[in-house]
Amino acid sequence: MPNSAIDFPWQWTHVDDTLLVKTGGGALHSIALNYLNPGDTVLVYDGVDATGALMGVIGTDLSQPALLLYDAKIETGIFIDRTGQGVIDLTVNWV
Repeated sequence: MPNSAIDFPWQWTHVDDTLLVKTGGGALHSIALNYLNPGDTVLVYDGVDATGALMGVIGTDLSQPALLLYDAKIETGIFIDRTGQGVIDLTVNWV
Protein backbone atom coordinates (compact mmCIF):
# COMPACT_ATOMS: atom_id res chain seq x y z
CA MET A 1 0.00 0.00 0.00
CA PRO A 2 1.45 3.40 -0.96
CA ASN A 3 2.25 5.91 1.76
CA SER A 4 0.42 9.12 0.79
CA ALA A 5 2.85 11.31 2.71
CA ILE A 6 5.86 9.98 0.79
CA ASP A 7 4.75 8.36 -2.47
CA PHE A 8 2.53 11.09 -3.95
CA PRO A 9 3.57 14.57 -5.11
CA TRP A 10 1.04 16.58 -3.06
CA GLN A 11 1.05 20.31 -3.75
CA TRP A 12 -0.22 22.67 -1.10
CA THR A 13 -1.96 26.03 -1.25
CA HIS A 14 -2.53 28.40 1.65
CA VAL A 15 -6.09 29.79 1.62
CA ASP A 16 -7.22 32.80 3.63
CA ASP A 17 -10.09 33.98 1.40
CA THR A 18 -12.18 32.84 -1.58
CA LEU A 19 -9.70 31.28 -4.01
CA LEU A 20 -9.39 29.16 -7.14
CA VAL A 21 -6.82 26.65 -5.89
CA LYS A 22 -6.41 24.54 -9.02
CA THR A 23 -7.75 24.21 -12.56
CA GLY A 24 -8.13 20.90 -14.36
CA GLY A 25 -8.42 17.33 -13.17
CA GLY A 26 -6.52 15.75 -10.30
CA ALA A 27 -7.22 14.92 -6.70
CA LEU A 28 -8.08 16.80 -3.52
CA HIS A 29 -6.10 15.00 -0.83
CA SER A 30 -6.92 16.97 2.32
CA ILE A 31 -7.74 20.32 3.86
CA ALA A 32 -5.96 21.36 7.03
CA LEU A 33 -8.30 23.59 8.98
CA ASN A 34 -5.79 25.78 10.80
CA TYR A 35 -8.38 28.35 11.86
CA LEU A 36 -11.95 29.23 10.95
CA ASN A 37 -13.67 32.12 12.66
CA PRO A 38 -16.77 30.92 14.56
CA GLY A 39 -19.87 31.43 12.44
CA ASP A 40 -18.01 31.48 9.11
CA THR A 41 -18.37 28.75 6.50
CA VAL A 42 -16.11 27.38 3.77
CA LEU A 43 -17.60 25.69 0.70
CA VAL A 44 -15.44 23.32 -1.37
CA TYR A 45 -16.28 22.90 -5.06
CA ASP A 46 -15.07 20.69 -7.90
CA GLY A 47 -15.02 23.60 -10.32
CA VAL A 48 -13.43 26.91 -11.17
CA ASP A 49 -16.06 28.96 -9.33
CA ALA A 50 -19.06 28.55 -7.03
CA THR A 51 -21.15 26.99 -9.82
CA GLY A 52 -19.16 23.75 -9.72
CA ALA A 53 -20.15 20.53 -7.97
CA LEU A 54 -20.33 21.14 -4.21
CA MET A 55 -18.02 18.67 -2.47
CA GLY A 56 -18.42 19.83 1.09
CA VAL A 57 -19.31 22.56 3.55
CA ILE A 58 -16.96 23.28 6.44
CA GLY A 59 -18.32 25.21 9.38
CA THR A 60 -16.89 24.96 12.85
CA ASP A 61 -15.60 26.76 15.88
CA LEU A 62 -12.85 24.29 16.70
CA SER A 63 -10.39 25.56 19.26
CA GLN A 64 -7.55 23.63 17.62
CA PRO A 65 -6.54 22.67 14.07
CA ALA A 66 -8.13 19.70 12.27
CA LEU A 67 -7.25 17.69 9.16
CA LEU A 68 -10.11 16.83 6.80
CA LEU A 69 -9.21 13.91 4.54
CA TYR A 70 -10.92 13.87 1.13
CA ASP A 71 -8.82 11.75 -1.29
CA ALA A 72 -11.37 12.67 -3.95
CA LYS A 73 -11.01 12.76 -7.72
CA ILE A 74 -11.37 16.25 -9.19
CA GLU A 75 -12.77 16.74 -12.69
CA THR A 76 -12.69 20.52 -13.21
CA GLY A 77 -10.68 22.21 -10.46
CA ILE A 78 -10.69 23.10 -6.78
CA PHE A 79 -12.50 26.27 -5.74
CA ILE A 80 -12.77 27.42 -2.12
CA ASP A 81 -15.57 29.88 -1.33
CA ARG A 82 -15.79 31.46 2.08
CA THR A 83 -18.74 33.17 3.73
CA GLY A 84 -18.49 35.65 6.56
CA GLN A 85 -15.87 38.25 7.30
CA GLY A 86 -13.78 36.54 9.95
CA VAL A 87 -10.33 35.02 9.68
CA ILE A 88 -9.85 31.70 7.89
CA ASP A 89 -6.59 29.81 7.55
CA LEU A 90 -6.61 26.61 5.47
CA THR A 91 -3.97 24.50 3.78
CA VAL A 92 -5.34 22.64 0.76
CA ASN A 93 -3.31 19.59 -0.36
CA TRP A 94 -3.88 18.50 -3.95
CA VAL A 95 -2.35 16.96 -7.03
